[in-house]
Amino acid sequence: MASIRFPAAIALIAAAALALSGCASTPAGGTDAAASDREAVRAITTAEASAGGRAFELETDDGEWQVHVATGDRAIEVRVSSDGATVQSSQDADALDDEDRTALDAITTTLADAVRIAAGEGGDAAVDEAQLEDEGGTSVWVIEREGGETVRVSGADGTIR
Repeated sequence: MASIRFPAAIALIAAAALALSGCASTPAGGTDAAASDREAVRAITTAEASAGGRAFELETDDGEWQVHVATGDRAIEVRVSSDGATVQSSQDADALDDEDRTALDAITTTLADAVRIAAGEGGDAAVDEAQLEDEGGTSVWVIEREGGETVRVSGADGTIR
């Protein structure tokens, strides 16, 4: 009887290990898109709080988030840690052009909200970059995901376009 219990116990342990590996937060060799999207939102809000303005562009660069924040008539480039929690550096990038300022003033959907909305569309790819663009006189957040997938979110009402 003991000889039957031993293989059964090994089979049970192996089955549990396989089941738990399916619950791992990061797929082997890949990134967890949901976690990355949360980190992107955190990076945006961290950068906005640090610079005292409104984010209008996001990209990844050398394992960090690079967030462009409009503060008055200036664009501030804020580099944020990969987890989105810590400002690594901040510098005055350039004067904010009139088109960007006008577009930011006209929208109600923030960049952080647009990333959340795009994440709700599903998919296995994490946010790679995002920017505000003018498409036929309408301001649209263009969220690009790893692998080339693009999600467009209305700056006016947050709908997917």
